[in-house]
Amino acid sequence: MKIVTPPLVIEKSDAFKNDVLNRKAYGKALLNLVRQSSDELVISLDGKWGEGKSTFVKMWQGLLSEDKIPSIYIDAFANDYLDDAFIPVASAITVFVEENIEKDSAKKVTDLKNKAKRIGGKLLSLSTKVAIKAASLGVIKETELSELNDIKNDFSKGSSSLLENIIEEHLASHSKDITLIEEFRELLSEIPSKLKDTNQNPLVIIIDELDRCKPSFAIEMLEKIKHLFSVKNVVFILVMHKEQLEESVRCIYGKNIDAHAYLQKFINIETKLPKQKTDRYTNDLKSYSGKLFQLHELETWGDDQNIVYVLEPLTNHFDLSLRQLEKVFTNLSLLYGIREKDHFRVIPIIVFLAVIKVVKPQIFDKLLHQKISYSDVCHEINLSSNEEQKGLHWLMNLVRYALLSTEEFGELDSKDEIKNPNNSPIRRYDIKREELIPFFAQQLSMFIVR
Repeated sequence: MKIVTPPLVIEKSDAFKNDVLNRKAYGKALLNLVRQSSDELVISLDGKWGEGKSTFVKMWQGLLSEDKIPSIYIDAFANDYLDDAFIPVASAITVFVEENIEKDSAKKVTDLKNKAKRIGGKLLSLSTKVAIKAASLGVIKETELSELNDIKNDFSKGSSSLLENIIEEHLASHSKDITLIEEFRELLSEIPSKLKDTNQNPLVIIIDELDRCKPSFAIEMLEKIKHLFSVKNVVFILVMHKEQLEESVRCIYGKNIDAHAYLQKFINIETKLPKQKTDRYTNDLKSYSGKLFQLHELETWGDDQNIVYVLEPLTNHFDLSLRQLEKVFTNLSLLYGIREKDHFRVIPIIVFLAVIKVVKPQIFDKLLHQKISYSDVCHEINLSSNEEQKGLHWLMNLVRYALLSTEEFGELDSKDEIKNPNNSPIRRYDIKREELIPFFAQQLSMFIVR
């Protein structure tokens, strides 16, 4: 049994081999759009947190590679400690081009790198060590910065030719700045046609985790891409949760700004990561649940079908993300991992609590400490035993059975189905009705899933 969900394996020879969500057709459509466009194209790929955006674009890179379309992957969040968003993009491009350029076009790499250095130097403060790294496009390691004291001293005396040149460029006329940027953009547009084994296809640059960056860096990344890197023959795919990125826009420019309109300045085409959730037989959550059973190698002593029967309507009701579903399965793995085959199990309660612990941790804590009523639970999770259409009537009846106070239970009509002793899930066990939920909640609370 595996407690933590193992990472999905992306095969080099067939990137979508383990695509349980059937997103390959969408990937091909996006590939065709990229290959056939001659525009300065910036595409946003929208999806909520935990919906598998990063997994998809890594699979998609494999599809691009099969079709001889060059691509670069940049984790924006991993770089948002930098002072300027220009550095990670320029550095990734120059490194990739150096490794993949045709030999007879090597001079273009040098030209591109030199122009990028000059632009990078203009964009950053010269008084910081990050600026020194910018001047070398990040090739100076952090451990080497201690060796740069003499450079800093020379700079203060005005004798460093590199930094002196940067200062001169910084003080140059605005027209020269524009010329430098245009030369850089023109050269960048030529580069894709000079790369090896690409059949004259455009260069695709994937910017991932944009919505996780601090707002200032995320917005600056958009602006730098638009003004410095968006050229013909280069396509940007911006992977984001659009709602969160709009919040970043409001954080920087004020709550009254039209964040949607602002983003349209930088994005040509919007697309959403597909998610099937209407068909009970083929929806993504059902498909991924089956995959998670395999990945976790979960030993449930024959409980699998019952778990699925309870889990499916709960995942649909709460519209769980794939990452949330993974955490639910980790919770189930932990609980089954500490128990034995002949131990007391009430599957609906176990699954219900495993889900609530992920989506409503405060409610889970109250259930654990018996500080919440059945009516309050119904209100908080927008469910009750009266909602037959959601397929959860029987589950919520069981929750009602476990949570009603002694007084409330005694006042129930004798015809109420939960009053029938034959319907009691604990009639064969030495446990009180009101202890049922705290019993399993305590076991689930022994370990915290991160």
